[in-house]
Amino acid sequence: MKPRHALILCAAMAASFLGGLAFAGKAAVPVVRIAELEIDPAQLDAYQAAVKEEMATSVRIEPGVLAIYAVAEKAHPNRLRFFEMYADEAAYRSHLASPHFQKYVKTTQQMILSRKLIETVPVLLATNPR
Repeated sequence: MKPRHALILCAAMAASFLGGLAFAGKAAVPVVRIAELEIDPAQLDAYQAAVKEEMATSVRIEPGVLAIYAVAEKAHPNRLRFFEMYADEAAYRSHLASPHFQKYVKTTQQMILSRKLIETVPVLLATNPR
């Protein structure tokens, strides 16, 4: 599956999930986080391998993880941005406590030079289902 199609599929699933919660009469309040990380350039390949494994596991086995996207700056590939969306606060807390996330934290702690976590308030979460 092409990366673009995988992202679209994840976003569509997230939108469907959130719509289902709203239809069921429950007020779905998704948690959206943005993280900005700078990785030691000498350890970038190892970091990327660890984070890809963690992200793939999270979206595969955690129903409350709606989407996780990672991008790198073109001019500075060791500067990464993450966009994460969880069904609600409980799903976010569950993700943080998961064994695969804890493994990622332990494995990568010495690779990360700086980390900025940004809490957000969703204004509009929309996808194009194509």
